[in-house]
Amino acid sequence: MRLPQLTMRTKTIVNFALVYVVWGSTYLGIKVGLNAGLWHTPALFGAMRLLLAGVLLLGFAKARGTGLAISRRDLSTSAIVGLCLLCGGMFSTLLSEQLINSSLAALVVAAAPLWMALVETMLPGMDRPSRRGVVGLVIGLAGLLLLVAPMVGGVSGTPGQLAGIGIQVAGSWLWVAGSVVSKRRPLTTDGTVATGYEMLIAGAVLAVLAAVLGEYGRFTMTDTGAAVGAILYLAVFGSAIAFTAFMWLIRNVPASKVMTYAYVNPVVAVALGYVAGLVHLIPKPETLDAWGVAGTVVIVAGVAITTSAPTRPGHREPIAPEPDELPETPGS
Repeated sequence: MRLPQLTMRTKTIVNFALVYVVWGSTYLGIKVGLNAGLWHTPALFGAMRLLLAGVLLLGFAKARGTGLAISRRDLSTSAIVGLCLLCGGMFSTLLSEQLINSSLAALVVAAAPLWMALVETMLPGMDRPSRRGVVGLVIGLAGLLLLVAPMVGGVSGTPGQLAGIGIQVAGSWLWVAGSVVSKRRPLTTDGTVATGYEMLIAGAVLAVLAAVLGEYGRFTMTDTGAAVGAILYLAVFGSAIAFTAFMWLIRNVPASKVMTYAYVNPVVAVALGYVAGLVHLIPKPETLDAWGVAGTVVIVAGVAITTSAPTRPGHREPIAPEPDELPETPGS
């Protein structure tokens, strides 16, 4: 029986739902895996997720008839991007969630578009935020200060939580670095194939790091079902399926609308963290104190303003070629 063709509107709704809900739920998935015994081996946890996701993406590309060949230049770019985005960004979440709850981790990650806007104001040749975008940037940064100020001042929170936020912020900066590289070195390889290689490379690096740290010898799962379920969910849904949905949206929906995931994900993460505790998926419901709630509102508002604001072309200095300089051949 032939399945009915989905309308463009239906496809858009389904893909937005996947990016909003699935990506928002990955923070809880990580917390479940850590609580199931994988907190002893965070590098190995990340390696298993990424290697499986990479194989799935390349298998999906092959099944739809896409070649898996990749140029040396694209492979080097994929390696750099994978190391920054995945070894840096994703692995930092595994480390930070050992110290803070998944809701707070998602909230700190939501500020990544603010860091990107800040970088764009400083690097030549990149689109710069408009005045409204700068206002959103300032508001978002003020929200982040609301989160950390009481911890720095000893009003609330713990030094461990402050360290967890710091780890997550560092990971967000690595994520931004990978994004800048991907913008400045556009790939000629199919997007799914390139991402598959990014995940395989990052997964292999984390597997080596796990060996260096001696994680293989202390690998245990206190709750095998929860640990395996977390790995499979993060690899299949969090990486392969949600990424495919994201790529479809990037190709078919204005980027300003796609970027709304950055301020929907933390809301989803906060709600799931609370419900998960009620149903005993994690030890207790995750909640935010008054400072956390205030920070959430301000950060989400700042990100919403920044990502919806128009951008201005960056200043690009004209480059005059030398009289005897020959033009480069494509792909050189």
